[in-house]
Amino acid sequence: MTDPLTNVQRLVDDWERNAQEKAARYEAMRQEVERISITRSAAGGAVSVTVGSNGIPSAVVMTEGVSRLRPEQVAAAVMEAMRAAQAAYPAELARIVDQTVGGTESGRHIVATAERNFPPVEPESPPPGPPRRPRGNDDGDFSGESYLG
Repeated sequence: MTDPLTNVQRLVDDWERNAQEKAARYEAMRQEVERISITRSAAGGAVSVTVGSNGIPSAVVMTEGVSRLRPEQVAAAVMEAMRAAQAAYPAELARIVDQTVGGTESGRHIVATAERNFPPVEPESPPPGPPRRPRGNDDGDFSGESYLG
């Protein structure tokens, strides 16, 4: 017959070992996340923005190329590069989470939070062109039919 205290001790030992392994996986995840550095550029490389481990910009670099841009173009390029770098953050975080803690509830929560905070960059729709003028034989009623029958 098995000693009940031996079984209890085995359960406690297993629980402790699992807790230590889990803590080690989360520590590995933390260390990897701290190394995240994502850089994206805009305006033909004239502006680059780097985001760090929390998705917040950690560096902005501008080349001589910004001298040919108007101030509002420089500002727009900074924002474009920053959004692009931040949009890449959730995928990098998901890769790290998958490699360290896997599909745990807390891992999914971490990635979902990053996806919510740093959504994909939506492509900008082109500005509307000039209004279309009626063709020479167009009577302007937009029906596409001739009034002559």
